[in-house]
Amino acid sequence: MTTFDWVRHGQTQANVDQVFQGQLDTAATHLTVRGLQQAEQLAQALRAVKYDRVVSSPLHRARQTTAALTQVIPVVPEFDERLQEADYGQWSGQTYAAVSAEYAASFDPVTREVLPDELVNVGGESYLMIQRRVGQWLAEQVVDHPDDHVLVVSHGLTIKTLALLTLGAPATAALPEPSNTSVTRMTIDPATGRRYLRFYNVGTGNFN
Repeated sequence: MTTFDWVRHGQTQANVDQVFQGQLDTAATHLTVRGLQQAEQLAQALRAVKYDRVVSSPLHRARQTTAALTQVIPVVPEFDERLQEADYGQWSGQTYAAVSAEYAASFDPVTREVLPDELVNVGGESYLMIQRRVGQWLAEQVVDHPDDHVLVVSHGLTIKTLALLTLGAPATAALPEPSNTSVTRMTIDPATGRRYLRFYNVGTGNFN
């Protein structure tokens, strides 16, 4: 079995300000002091886990999180652009309050999540588009590293769409995005291609 532990990066200033980050890579999307502490705490929680590889999104907030993790986990990290956050198109850099006020119909009224196909309308990516690019990366890993335990540092909407893909679930806003530095584990059987979601959005204090 190939095992993937997906970690969402630590808190950023944009998270605090409720700004859509998408694929932005500016000072506002770097980790806060709290975000760095979250990454360090997660590193301590994961220190007893044996990882064969660490692969990260190349965006700075993911790199910062990865740097903290690999201070404790003795693996040289790799980076892949396919693990980036969703492209939020014209909404990138804008606040949730401003966007949701202007595009209220684009958001689920209960969860406040962006609906699966709405980002395409503003030049971004649908859930399916994210799943295709990250799913391609995932398939390559299973073929090339069938027995590895891989730590993957990525982003909220990216991890959420992969969880839906693993479950074979339709694109939906019902599943919330995982929290900063939470862990989501999935396993894939290389022989059958069957996918299993072992756990989702587990916080540092509950991980084992």
